[in-house]
Amino acid sequence: MVKLGELMEKINNRKYPPFQYFMISVISLTLLTNGGVPLFLTFLTSTKDWQCLTDNCNPEKDLCEQTNLTDADWYSPASKATDKFLKSYKVYCGYEGYFSVISSSYFFGFMIGILIGGKIMDKWGRHRCIWVGIFVYCFTVLMHAGSKTDFRVFGIAHVLTGFMSGFVGAIYVYQSELTIGRLRNIGCQVHNETFSIGMLYGALLSYYIEDFALICIVLIVPALFFGLVIAVWIPESPLWLQVNKREEETKKALKYIAKFNNIKFLLEEKIDPIETKADDSVGALFTFSRSTRRTTLIFLFSWLTASFCYWGLSFNVGDLIGNLYINQIIICVIDLINRPINYIGVRYMKRVSFLRACNVGMAISAVICMIPYKKEVFPGFNITKISALAGRMIADLYFSTVYLYTSEVLPTNVRGSGLAICSSTARIGSIIAPFVIVANKISPDINFSAILVSSVACFILYRWMPETHGKLLPGTLSEMRDLVEGKVRSNIVEMKRTDHVRLLDSESDEDLSVSVVS
Repeated sequence: MVKLGELMEKINNRKYPPFQYFMISVISLTLLTNGGVPLFLTFLTSTKDWQCLTDNCNPEKDLCEQTNLTDADWYSPASKATDKFLKSYKVYCGYEGYFSVISSSYFFGFMIGILIGGKIMDKWGRHRCIWVGIFVYCFTVLMHAGSKTDFRVFGIAHVLTGFMSGFVGAIYVYQSELTIGRLRNIGCQVHNETFSIGMLYGALLSYYIEDFALICIVLIVPALFFGLVIAVWIPESPLWLQVNKREEETKKALKYIAKFNNIKFLLEEKIDPIETKADDSVGALFTFSRSTRRTTLIFLFSWLTASFCYWGLSFNVGDLIGNLYINQIIICVIDLINRPINYIGVRYMKRVSFLRACNVGMAISAVICMIPYKKEVFPGFNITKISALAGRMIADLYFSTVYLYTSEVLPTNVRGSGLAICSSTARIGSIIAPFVIVANKISPDINFSAILVSSVACFILYRWMPETHGKLLPGTLSEMRDLVEGKVRSNIVEMKRTDHVRLLDSESDEDLSVSVVS
């Protein structure tokens, strides 16, 4: 018997396996849309900054309180698209309460979507759910452009876009199951880097293009194109197929990947079946064994901490320049710089050590932010803002790494559902963060104290978490338990000269078919 994970390693065992780099690139590039859309649609409804053009308006009063104004009396300096949107929908007066509701509705829809999407992906497969979900997601974005001047349709489209964004949000599960061990780290960083580029892409389009309907159309182009590529040229996850007893389809997927890599693979052993039980649902993570329950609870707390610290520190950075879009462009550039740091840290410090180092960094940042020294070190930057910005960068590193780490610990049969629950828990952290900021009116250090305590708690809890570097992805809860309890040693396959893997002869490829010897 040979393990499926070992076969995946073998048929991708080239210095630069074409399938791996093609798959990682295509899946990641769909996030150009997923990163840009929520930023663009949320910023459109911003009336925080506005300026008078005539004497008819009073700059000292709120825009929505001045019902006698015409479009010619004022404008929004955030961007041309924001200015045109607010005026075309006539939402600058009487609808101010809807702005915050619409912004929150996206994230509410995302939380529901990822829970449902993760469950469906575990049941019906990764590939079909991903590419169909991407196309439906693009349609919901176009609903914004087609809503004309009906703000209610815009709001409904916003909720549906958030839902579908969450539905396909588990796309990293699909990517991680197709990625070999030595490339998981770089695959994760490319995935997150592309999302940051997508936010930069959305901010730049929103700043320079006046017609918001045109921006919607341009934003979905990457998702439509690369979603089609996924549908045609990337196969179903062999791990998911094997877990669901689809042996012939598993062999077909392996054959396709081998051919893509120009490798001939002769299988002389049966693939080790992945035995699952009928009750192996996401709830079994809490009931299967003491070690799986402890690990799952630590993951939930870790995701909540990652999101809470990220947003808690972000809110204390404040306005870097003053314009909403320019601020976001600067933040996106900072996130792009983070990815190489993330890659190097995870590669040389391993997963758990790097996560604990990030916990220490966030805790130190919180302590420095509590120092009552408000004098500016640089123009516009005091100690609190500098430390909060550094802490936000560390929290971003932590968030990215915990995403990679969680997918490597959770078993295949509940990986989608498990990651969905963790992601939903993270949304709770992002919801709590603004309220903790408000609590600073009672005591100015409540926010940073909460970040300090949660970071230290995670540092301690990771003492009981397993290292996944150099190990195959677990397929079942039993394999997850063995991994958590330290019974699994490094098992990433290294090719030997005796292995039946070689470059495919250019004249003939009939030997590519997988033959199973009883």
